[in-house]
Amino acid sequence: MINNIYLGVDIGSTTVKIVVLDKQRHLLAWRYLRSRGQPRRTLLKEAKSIAHEFHLTLEDLESHIVGVGLTGSGGGPTAELIGGQHINELIAQTRSVGEFHPQARTVVEIGGQDSKFISVAWDEKMGKMILVDMAMNNVCAAGTGSFLDQQAERLGISIENQFAQLAMQSENAARIAGRCTVFAKSDMIHLQQKGTPLPDILAGLGMALARNFKSVIGKGKSFIPPIIFQGGVSYNQGVVQAFEKVLKLKHGELIIPEHRHLMPALGTALMTIDEEIEGKFIPFKGFAPLQEYLHTKRSTHKSMPPLPTKDVMFANRKPLTISLDSIKSNRNERKPVYLGIDVGSITTKVVLIDEQKNVVARRYLYTVGKPLEIVRQGLIEIGQEVGDNVEIMGVGTTGSGRYLTADFVGGDVVRSEITAQARAAIAFDPTVDTIFEIGGQDSKYISINNGAVVNFAMNSACAAGTGSFLEEQADKLEINIERDFSQQAFCSKCPAALGERCTVFMESDLVHHQQQGAKVDDLTAGLAYAIVENYLNRVVGNRHVGKNIFFQGGVAWNDSVVSAFQEITKRTITVPPHHDITGAIGAAILAMEEMNKLGNKVTTKFSGFDLSKRHYQTKSFICQACPNLCEINRVTIADEAPIFYGARCDIFEEKGRKKHKHHDIPDFFAERHETLTGNYIAPNGRRNNRLRLGIPRTLIYYDMFPYWRTLFDELDIEIVLSDMTNPKIAYLTKEHAVAEMCYPAKLVYGHVMELLDQDVDAIFLPCIINRENIAEGQEENKYCPYIPATSYLVTAAIDIESRGVKPLRFSMHMQWEKTKKKELTNLAKELGMSYKRIEHAEKIAMTAQNNFYDALFKRGQEILTNLNPNIPAAVIVGRGYNTCDFGVSQDLPHKLRKMGVLPIPMDYLPLKTANISDRYDFMFWRSGQDILSAAMLIRNDPRLHAIYVTSFGCGPDSFTINYFRRIMEGKPFLELELDDHTADTGIITRCEAFFESLKMGT
Repeated sequence: MINNIYLGVDIGSTTVKIVVLDKQRHLLAWRYLRSRGQPRRTLLKEAKSIAHEFHLTLEDLESHIVGVGLTGSGGGPTAELIGGQHINELIAQTRSVGEFHPQARTVVEIGGQDSKFISVAWDEKMGKMILVDMAMNNVCAAGTGSFLDQQAERLGISIENQFAQLAMQSENAARIAGRCTVFAKSDMIHLQQKGTPLPDILAGLGMALARNFKSVIGKGKSFIPPIIFQGGVSYNQGVVQAFEKVLKLKHGELIIPEHRHLMPALGTALMTIDEEIEGKFIPFKGFAPLQEYLHTKRSTHKSMPPLPTKDVMFANRKPLTISLDSIKSNRNERKPVYLGIDVGSITTKVVLIDEQKNVVARRYLYTVGKPLEIVRQGLIEIGQEVGDNVEIMGVGTTGSGRYLTADFVGGDVVRSEITAQARAAIAFDPTVDTIFEIGGQDSKYISINNGAVVNFAMNSACAAGTGSFLEEQADKLEINIERDFSQQAFCSKCPAALGERCTVFMESDLVHHQQQGAKVDDLTAGLAYAIVENYLNRVVGNRHVGKNIFFQGGVAWNDSVVSAFQEITKRTITVPPHHDITGAIGAAILAMEEMNKLGNKVTTKFSGFDLSKRHYQTKSFICQACPNLCEINRVTIADEAPIFYGARCDIFEEKGRKKHKHHDIPDFFAERHETLTGNYIAPNGRRNNRLRLGIPRTLIYYDMFPYWRTLFDELDIEIVLSDMTNPKIAYLTKEHAVAEMCYPAKLVYGHVMELLDQDVDAIFLPCIINRENIAEGQEENKYCPYIPATSYLVTAAIDIESRGVKPLRFSMHMQWEKTKKKELTNLAKELGMSYKRIEHAEKIAMTAQNNFYDALFKRGQEILTNLNPNIPAAVIVGRGYNTCDFGVSQDLPHKLRKMGVLPIPMDYLPLKTANISDRYDFMFWRSGQDILSAAMLIRNDPRLHAIYVTSFGCGPDSFTINYFRRIMEGKPFLELELDDHTADTGIITRCEAFFESLKMGT
């Protein structure tokens, strides 16, 4: 018999937790349930379950409840219905930790949608634990349990058991982005596609999550042991191990509570008992108001128009036909067919087409993180289906796993997804002018004119607005994406407005609407609208949308998304036959055209349908040949020579069987770096008593090193450069960066840490505000504010002086001579030198800097005069620390040269000759001026093409890119957005697609 019980309720973003305590604080019962989009209904259901456990009716249970405490994202609105205390999550967790682990000093909590850092201390006077400091993730759900759930499900493994078990088998954790969940997801998928072992990927994900928590949530705060790790994610031993490594904890310093998943709920129940004792009590109203609420229809959220169903369902959906019977009707001869394989991030498509481009056989399979296994399965199944009735004449591969797949099956043609999707659409309808393609992880826009691709765009690394996001949300709502999603969406009268931002923002909005009681119908319709709005705004942008629009990709099966496209665009959307495998069809057609063009000169390399005996092995290792420390994947297929993926250079090309052409294309970026550094040689130990000054090889280094090197040489100061950006520096950056900035600015932290190990006396951390004038008509030449700010941000996060090293920090306005004179005077005092000496050195330094500019201009003129018309030339547009730091650009110039493209540094162009002041005199960023000048020169030179490299979160580029587009209007260019993610498949795909589209358009 129970009497006088207290309920603690934690309504989170994905789960509902309930605890029942008696007055002596004994735990009598508890529940931990996934809410599946219905948190209040779940609460009521579990309250009835608890009543049943005590052999009571719900009404009888209510009579025994003295008080209820509620917390979590849904706690407040629910407390308004049923009464009780609404308690802040952080306070609740502090209370429960104080009850069960009074020795704790730090709490790390990671739940389904939220992450929290809590610093706590025991107050002897008050006799309880108090909250000292705290931090939480922002609206973004990066690095939380919901993301781990999604990846485990996509990989076909159990999050509770297999994830940790596999992660702990890893010998070499893969490098995975941690700042953003969708960048991490992209990294994981691309690592799979080049054969990285699954345990290494899972271990890398755990490490990324832990590093992300330390840098983004912790932001330089002290993690004082003992540390309590709680929340649902603490059940994952792989993540627990990652936190122990990242926080460098000794055995026993990371404590996992017995009721790790219930701590906020326990805290609210305990505080409810405390409040009753102190007489500060809010009475419990009972569950009747909640029952009434759940039976009442309402719409309180901002809504979209209902999805139109008239003429949508099948009016423009072309029938799917398969010509398998045609190959079996003629048993006297084998029918020539072509094989197309599209290995995507989420699904793998395999198709056979005949010479009339009819589909003979097809397979649509989930990749589940095992691309080669699934390709093998698809080929075996199709081989059994067609028997000996066909002869494979050619094989084409596409998708993010196209290269590895081609090596495995014996591919003849490897093409980007853009080219393959366009070729299939043109085969279905030569008049098609626009393609909307949404797949599992990528989305694409393609503009076609007269059968040639004239423009295209892909989602920028982020998976927002793609099929994987839609499927993940449908699963959370307990809706079958294939059978029920559209049906429920069409029933909605008030579709929820979920915005069109990043996936994690949309997911957070979805959770908010759930907590406000939105109907599942309205949420599904809202998701259909959201994916379309995201695609149109983030991918298509202001690009031309024609009249004959094809909607391709797996998401085109979803009629509610088709309807949302038609409602928003007010245009007819055609869903072609086999829209879900158009990439594979296009690859097969391209193979057919290539093999027909070559005639009898070549035969297919196809290894056959039965690949069951074609074994392969994968192993990853770190190449130690240079400071780049590339993560290499070694793939051995059957008894053939191994193939190596992941190297930035050609070191493995002689060892393996992968060969690349175009080694004769000059490397102007390496040449530029030699011009930048001159005859600089790293010092070998100390010489005399010279001051050793460490200079981080990032940000202004890539433009101004000749100036600073000459200045300090003249002052008899020894310069020590940090290494080029490499994995070690990237790791140090993640360990120590506390501010959310673009990746190049964050890298300063890592470069400074690397210099602290090089026996330097001081580290160069200037506060450079602007640059010298080089163009007439521009009044301002400012640097991005993060460049001067890093001087203060880094020294606030890293105690340089405690290591016996002095930060050389001073202001400098390169543009304003009078101000610069005062600043040089201050620098002279800082260095203990006379102003005359530093003034003399500065004049020589300025001459050296101008000589550097002149050398770039002269070399650029030579190159432009002698461009080879047979080699496409691409100017890499952007700031020097984006384009010339190969650790940031993922060595883009090397990748382009492998493709047969000549990469040209932007400052090889005669930027001074392009006067932008008439139209853009307001452009006060010096880098922005250079970028727009480059745009004018590229726009007017038919030999040149532009690749615009920007960083995720770059403020100046957020508007500079729009002016760049205006200038380039009518001439295609490629935009690449980079961050700390390391997988390069997305970059390669976009570059290949860009240059293939240029060929098609000529």
